[in-house]
Amino acid sequence: MTLISPRERPGCVNTLPAPCYLCGAPSVVDGLCADCYNEEHPLMKVDPLVRLVVCKRCGAVKVPGGWQTIKSSPEDKVTTREEHVSIVLDREIEALGNDLEVTIVETNKLDRVLHINLVARGKSHDDLAPHTEEYPVEIRFDYGTCDTCGMMSGGYHEAIIQIRADERPVSESEEESIADLATDLTVSEYGRDERAFIIEVDDTKFGLDFYIGSEHLARRIADEVEARYLAERKENYKLIGQEKDGKEKFRITILLRLPRFSRDDFIQVSGNLCQVLDMGRGGLACYDLVTREHFTINPKSSRWQSIQFIAPNSAAKEFMVVANAYDQPIQLMDQESFQVVEVESAVLKSEDIQPGAIVKGIEYEGDIHILPSSTEETNDS
Repeated sequence: MTLISPRERPGCVNTLPAPCYLCGAPSVVDGLCADCYNEEHPLMKVDPLVRLVVCKRCGAVKVPGGWQTIKSSPEDKVTTREEHVSIVLDREIEALGNDLEVTIVETNKLDRVLHINLVARGKSHDDLAPHTEEYPVEIRFDYGTCDTCGMMSGGYHEAIIQIRADERPVSESEEESIADLATDLTVSEYGRDERAFIIEVDDTKFGLDFYIGSEHLARRIADEVEARYLAERKENYKLIGQEKDGKEKFRITILLRLPRFSRDDFIQVSGNLCQVLDMGRGGLACYDLVTREHFTINPKSSRWQSIQFIAPNSAAKEFMVVANAYDQPIQLMDQESFQVVEVESAVLKSEDIQPGAIVKGIEYEGDIHILPSSTEETNDS
């Protein structure tokens, strides 16, 4: 009996794949075998030599159209270099394959030159299995000065904020709080506003002067200080030159005058002696030492104009409850002068009138006004 192969049978169709037109192996995709297709279609494209310009002061990287700030501290050289490499490779690598994953392997590091291998894994075609490719890259570092650092070193500033207080010096705690606030807002603008910097903080005998690169940042700081301290605000502009296009250029000075009173000080509101408990965006939280009531007042209130400063918190004294009797004035002894005075029982709550208790008060126009205790504030809130 004679055997006939499938190729010799009448009507049999040859189903063998065509050979790869480059190497002759069985083709898989577009007339190419898997190896030749991968070779003709790399997973990515990157130049073997990449140049990187870095600001020598802040570490920002020069990119088309400007400078890109970094998140890491320039003092942390390892993290900073890693971020620099990431920034430049994100710009230089052109992904061509599918499901691409790239690993950076450092092979040699010099002061201004870094040699790396980019290990890419992915698919050059959906019908092919994943494979790995390596791309050696040399990164050369050059150093310059970014626009922001250049302006800072040249003393550039668009705005001045002057912090003053009404008929008193700005307190040390106020200076520290405002300086921290300005720092936090400056950090929040970093990377979004190239002029968001403070070139100098001048601590004068009148208060603080902030020299700020960006008018936008200056207004943010001024808005926050004005709201937090209920400060009086004045602005003026000074012509300092012209732009390249001939447009006039101005510098703004913002004066913020803090009120004469601050937290825990004593003021008069509508004729009544009060103590300031808190101040901020919600207004002035006070305790009326006459009616023994809490209230809030803001600059838009008609009562705001009646506010008068009476005394600082240091004017308060400590008194010891010496004696009390039903429906009789309470006897208090001044802890400094040991003088005994009497106050009406209505100004103290029952939990405060036990003999030996220490209370705080202020003398005003011949009367002793007892300050709100923590118990009163808790019960009245």
